[in-house]
Amino acid sequence: MNKSAKENFDFIDDILEEISPVEMKKIEQRMLNAEKIRKAMDAKGWNNTKLLEALNMKSPSIITKWLSGTHNFTQDTLVEIGEVLGVDFFEKEERQVVFEFHFPVMENKTSGFDSFSSLDYILNSHQINLSGYKNNNCTEYQA
Repeated sequence: MNKSAKENFDFIDDILEEISPVEMKKIEQRMLNAEKIRKAMDAKGWNNTKLLEALNMKSPSIITKWLSGTHNFTQDTLVEIGEVLGVDFFEKEERQVVFEFHFPVMENKTSGFDSFSSLDYILNSHQINLSGYKNNNCTEYQA
């Protein structure tokens, strides 16, 4: 890397160090909002003009500003955009949760290892109920 490029990276690092964690969260949220708007527009096959018309707005530059990720949205604006695009900006993002279990394999004295006995052990000893969680993709086991 030449000296000029190294100086540019140092300059960028210096700028990033000056941004507080709270400010970084604000920037990240603005970018996420812009991404949600763009994805919803793409899903509907809409361009900026179509979104502008759906919102009964007149200034095309506002859509460009929203999509740049630099706009500080009001809650009211996000609700209005969400209504026409079918997006909920205030819903928590889904996160993939992984459960890891370590359990003994029980030996059946007459026929070797018995996977059903081990599964019964897991289900009976760990009372786990995920039925109340939204988007529960767990497969239910019934012996």
